[in-house]
Amino acid sequence: MFVNANLFTAIALVVWLSLPDAARALDPSFDCSKAQSSAEETICGSDALASLDLELARLYKAASTGPNMTPEALGILKATQRGWIKGRDGCWTSDLGVPLCTANEYAFRIFELRQGYADARAEEGASLGPFPYRCEGMGATISAVFVNTLEPMVVLSWADNTVVLPRVESGSGAKYASDAWYGGPALFWTQGREAQFAAPGGDETSCQQDDIG
Repeated sequence: MFVNANLFTAIALVVWLSLPDAARALDPSFDCSKAQSSAEETICGSDALASLDLELARLYKAASTGPNMTPEALGILKATQRGWIKGRDGCWTSDLGVPLCTANEYAFRIFELRQGYADARAEEGASLGPFPYRCEGMGATISAVFVNTLEPMVVLSWADNTVVLPRVESGSGAKYASDAWYGGPALFWTQGREAQFAAPGGDETSCQQDDIG
């Protein structure tokens, strides 16, 4: 799994954290007066991270209370959520720094909930997908989840790999790119149902969104 820092996201998060308190008005899903970890404290100081927390809370509630949920599945969901919280709160040890590590952890978990629980996809929100893409020269299908919170990003998963790429400016379509993943630059650029994809350090290839997946 590719888990290196993303310079674009890191800079953006620093900008959010540098805003005065009056400009940071978005409350996360938990009580900031009871924040119990450096990750939660960082979320409480960042609208960008708070927006990720709110979207994750929405998806978790939809999955846990949806009509397809069974008692056994609910037990598994709660256990994996506790494990995820423990991992998020461990971001204080990450070389990425707490803000970027926390953002990545939220992106990965949003992907997992949308991928694994139909009820999490039942209502419209800040995240979309997963959408399958088939790319030339690749044996594995790419699953893409678009996270349209305050700092939009895409989570891409294929074979044993997962990357998070921030949205960057482009003349057309939606472009997501990073120069800071292990292996080199990565790219995902969508225009309608077509896309260009480059795994970290790899060559670009053409992709098509698949109706079946």
